[in-house]
Amino acid sequence: MGIEIVTERFILRELTGEDATERYLGWLLDPYTRQFITAAALTESLADLRRYIEARAGRADVLFLGIFDKASGLHVGNIKYEPVDSAKGYAVMGIMIGDADYRSIGAGSEVLRASCDWLREHRGIRQILLGVSDRNPGAIRSYEKAGFVIAETPHLKQSVPEQIIMVKDL
Repeated sequence: MGIEIVTERFILRELTGEDATERYLGWLLDPYTRQFITAAALTESLADLRRYIEARAGRADVLFLGIFDKASGLHVGNIKYEPVDSAKGYAVMGIMIGDADYRSIGAGSEVLRASCDWLREHRGIRQILLGVSDRNPGAIRSYEKAGFVIAETPHLKQSVPEQIIMVKDL
């Protein structure tokens, strides 16, 4: 059994190729999601999705967790840290709450807190970095509420002009 993190409402566990489902693929094919999730542009089929997941499995520099509703077992999203650089003490985070019913209910904050705690305790991570589109003000507000600030860092460069870099010290 791989990594499993339990929160009040969710179970976070490492994704496997078996988690590449039509439901998950549907999130990535959704036009709203495709605007903000970089990997969505690279994923057109279940085979693409399975390859993407399997390419990250078992790597020390990646923590790729599915977010599962504790009560129902339903896969509702993912949180991914890539790279995880224990030597330099930072990790780059991306999150997707794919199931719209789980957005705006604090799911992201809950799983972010728990996974950051795990990374600090088990991998010595002291700082979380992320890139977010300036066209996604809801996400920016959520990240600010979670303790992220807009900042420059040598570990993450702006990949497109509309990207904002945010940093959270643990």
